[in-house]
Amino acid sequence: MGQARFGARLAGVLAGVLTATVLLAGCVGIPTSGSVVSGGEINEDVDLPVGFAPEGPRDGATQQEILLDFIQAATSPQSDYSIARSFLADSIRTKWNPDARVTIRSSGSAPTTISESELDYTISTSARIDADGRYYQDDETSSQTLEFGFVKEGENWRISQVEDGIVLSEDNFDVVFSSHALYFFDPSYTFLVPDVRWFPNTSRIADRISASLVKGQADWLAQGVLVSEFPSGTTLGADGVSVVSGVATVDLSAEARDASNAQRERMQEQLAASLADVRTVSSVVLTVAGVPLPMNDSNSGDADRQPKVNSNPLVRVEDEFGFVSGNRVQPLEQPQLGDAIIEINAGAAVLSRGGATIAARAKDGVYVIRASGDGPVRIDNRNGLADPTIDGLGFVWSAQEKSTSSITTFSLNGTEHPLDTSSLNALGARIVSMDLARDGSRILLYLVTAGGPRLVVAGVIRNEDNVPDRLGDFVDLPVDNLTPIDATWVSDSVVATLSRSGSDAIVTALDIGGPSTVLGRVAGGTTIAGGNGGTDGIRVLTSDGTLFKPRANGWQQTGINASFLATQQ
Repeated sequence: MGQARFGARLAGVLAGVLTATVLLAGCVGIPTSGSVVSGGEINEDVDLPVGFAPEGPRDGATQQEILLDFIQAATSPQSDYSIARSFLADSIRTKWNPDARVTIRSSGSAPTTISESELDYTISTSARIDADGRYYQDDETSSQTLEFGFVKEGENWRISQVEDGIVLSEDNFDVVFSSHALYFFDPSYTFLVPDVRWFPNTSRIADRISASLVKGQADWLAQGVLVSEFPSGTTLGADGVSVVSGVATVDLSAEARDASNAQRERMQEQLAASLADVRTVSSVVLTVAGVPLPMNDSNSGDADRQPKVNSNPLVRVEDEFGFVSGNRVQPLEQPQLGDAIIEINAGAAVLSRGGATIAARAKDGVYVIRASGDGPVRIDNRNGLADPTIDGLGFVWSAQEKSTSSITTFSLNGTEHPLDTSSLNALGARIVSMDLARDGSRILLYLVTAGGPRLVVAGVIRNEDNVPDRLGDFVDLPVDNLTPIDATWVSDSVVATLSRSGSDAIVTALDIGGPSTVLGRVAGGTTIAGGNGGTDGIRVLTSDGTLFKPRANGWQQTGINASFLATQQ
């Protein structure tokens, strides 16, 4: 994910490199133990553009020149920002913590002289990264003034006052940092679910990923939403992470010895998945104080990542319901499911993982259709129902559009299981769309509130029988103040929205834990559904029934006209 973004913005980075970095307000750094033990395949010489090879301070430079050169130097994270540290006074050189925070700026201004020993620097910010690598995008650009103090050491000025953390321009951030998914289990251990973080591209990357993983998931993914198998209190051990010939040896603190054999295997599975996009790592070994942790070697690493669906869109075309194949509709493997969609004259549907069950909305309610059943069973007959969704554990989610407090769940036999939605009720929101992630651990809600549209994702908390019990804390994703139309999951860490601007529908992809990207306009778009292959798998249906797919920088017709576009779980 981060590597693709690296190449995409390289040209823009080279143009804007001189306006890159400033330091920002501090907080505690990520807790790690020990340093990297470098193997033959990993070193500090990360491939960065020529512009990211700054020089140290020049003799006789003014305070303004020292500040601007320091700004440039902080674009190089190599050797623990050693070049940037050379601009600092002896009193703070080793105390400054560049890992405390990153603020991503959209613009800056010239330094303002306050006195001979004080300068201010004002920036407009668009996003920030916390000490654990979590990304937060601002809804609106805000302004911040940073204060710098200076002192003369010998004949030269050095920075004596600066807050912890760094600030990068948007383009430079895409080169200096990359995204990495930390993986945690859903409570059934069926899926590995990502918690996306951002770290600088240095040889410490394996340490940063491992340290953040053992520290645990983000707060909104805790509370029973996702599970970490590392015993409480576990940190990296004194030996940290060493990579030799593709093998990452991850040393853990003594708490890891308390893990059962099954936990140890899952700890290894979490680390292997989280380090998979580090190019020097091909396998993982766990140690405590340098001694390997015993493993049963049961080859248990079978949790699913990035669950796949049928690569063809699922649609209703007149009296047919099935997958698009060329310019035709191919019936489902269980054709009675499609027949039932026509029987109830459904206007929306979602196909369960495995293809044995459909949840559908018709004019008179929400139905469950099972391949093993006798026919459609209406489970929710309330008025004004939103399109339903379904999880892989056999529960249909249904709600009235008027309020998030109406969200409830049903077993496939129609038994209702009331859901505690108190975490969302204060929003006072109307539901535009409701979609579960394919792993069933998170729900995406596109809402209309008195303050405008909101897009939120919340964790699903289940009881000991895996029945959905309540929704956890929610996270807001940034959306424009446009009319919401629909939303969908694109992958396990990316969602997309359809929003109206005039007669056009704007398609926007949003990383959960990353930035958003506008994918273009589709005139008259009404429904959006994800597939495989990231944003290339998105399909959009218009009000006249035309189905569109992405092409280069725009959208093209698929040759299919459909009554509705269904979702695949």
